Amino acid sequence: MDIKELLTPDFAITWLPWAVQYFFLIGLAYTAVWIGAIAVLTPGKPEQRLLTLCGSLIISAAIVAPVALLADLHQPLRAWHFYMQIRPHSWMWLGAWLLPLFMGSALLFGYLLLRPSLPSKATGRWSRLGCWLRLGNWSHTPLLKPAALIAALSAASIALYTGMETMAVEARPLWHSYWLPPLFAASALLAGSGMLVWLNFLFKGHKSHTDRYLLLWLRAAFTLFGLLLIGWALMGGKSAAEAQQLLNDSPTWQLAAMWVLATLALLALLLAIKRQPHSLLLLAGFAAMHLAWGFRWLVLIQAQTDPKYGAGTYFYQLPWGPEGLLGILGTFGLWLALITLISELVRQTTVQQEGAA
Repeated sequence: MDIKELLTPDFAITWLPWAVQYFFLIGLAYTAVWIGAIAVLTPGKPEQRLLTLCGSLIISAAIVAPVALLADLHQPLRAWHFYMQIRPHSWMWLGAWLLPLFMGSALLFGYLLLRPSLPSKATGRWSRLGCWLRLGNWSHTPLLKPAALIAALSAASIALYTGMETMAVEARPLWHSYWLPPLFAASALLAGSGMLVWLNFLFKGHKSHTDRYLLLWLRAAFTLFGLLLIGWALMGGKSAAEAQQLLNDSPTWQLAAMWVLATLALLALLLAIKRQPHSLLLLAGFAAMHLAWGFRWLVLIQAQTDPKYGAGTYFYQLPWGPEGLLGILGTFGLWLALITLISELVRQTTVQQEGAA
């Protein structure tokens, strides 16, 4: 009897958890742009509370997301090479131009949404900072709709780019599916709606009417994501077949899939409740964010344990340092610091309004 040994080299993954953070945070930014833009462009006076929440999420997420992206590039100056070459066939090259355009338009739009909620009177340290950020007394209303339209179109380009740069990798059948970009966008809309629910709760001046409006967004985004997921499972071709094979052969894939599907089932149950108590709405918002983050982890990190060449699956253990858990916590910590600063500025305005009343 002849015995033949097959040796499969174990390569380290190239996309680190920084990539998950970038895809998650940039998704929060562009979906908050969409929700804010629709509120602004819809006939009638938009609710300022909703615009304030959208502006806060846009500014905080749009600033932190590129930080995670540069960290995933391993060397920040490596991004300079995108501008030293002309590669229109490369989605990463296109993204290097689309991302700065999005950041500029999104930050401008987010500022215009947030500006009315900044303090107008300097009564303390934080209110003085808010007054300075208002940049004087001028009307931003004429700029709001043009900025909303430009930012919404730029957000659509980022949603397309972030999906297509992953889908373009033909060596991984799981990624190479036209279902992936809309799945990323729908799950981002789900996470963005869930995050806005939490910001409405955490920012001073909570309004139940805003909760009811965001619940509609949550249900619509979940329905869209569910339909896309079913469509991919039934008509996803090689991508769906690859996922089925991994689920049959890999215990780690089975565990990851159970994690995502359990979150999906919990969220479906919560959103099916007709009258949402506030506590359940907060739980649904957290489940929506968890589902979107877990979906990105499954697609971006877990997929890399399936080798491009060879047999079996690679073993991945989350590092404790900057390229693993510390990087994840640090990214969320930076976002939390920014959103806390913004919430304090908004609180000063609310306190001044209550004092005047």
